[in-house]
Amino acid sequence: MRLVNEMHLSAWERQHAYSSEQALDHVRQALLDRQPVEGLDELRADLLIDIDSEVLEQVERGEWWLIRAEADFGDWPIPVRIFDQKIIELMKNPPVQASRSPRIFRLVDSVTAEPLAQQHYIATVDGQAAQRKTDGEGIAHLFAPAEVRQISMEVIGV
Repeated sequence: MRLVNEMHLSAWERQHAYSSEQALDHVRQALLDRQPVEGLDELRADLLIDIDSEVLEQVERGEWWLIRAEADFGDWPIPVRIFDQKIIELMKNPPVQASRSPRIFRLVDSVTAEPLAQQHYIATVDGQAAQRKTDGEGIAHLFAPAEVRQISMEVIGV
């Protein structure tokens, strides 16, 4: 809950405000229990004499309103359920997905036959080039469509 000057109230806050009597009870109890109330410092700053009875008088006269916490949650619109039906239809009849076959190559040094672990290379699959990196064993994993015709690899920095 928070105190808001009547001049600064929005329509949404007015809908979620305590009645004058309820606000007075809540603020009185908060003052007795020395509980913090958001906006109380601003209210006190506007007073000529900063005492609790003056704070309560401002609330009682309706110059300051106590707003419920749910006013801060916002007025979120509820999503339209028709969207769910579209998702269900897609789940029942999913679109055809392009299939890709895994291609595995082991890259080794041509002189020592040691695996080229963590080595950058450029893979060109049917004219489409992409920079990649081998794993810790020198294995290059490529996923390409089954109908691919040409694959070439160029090791970088060797």
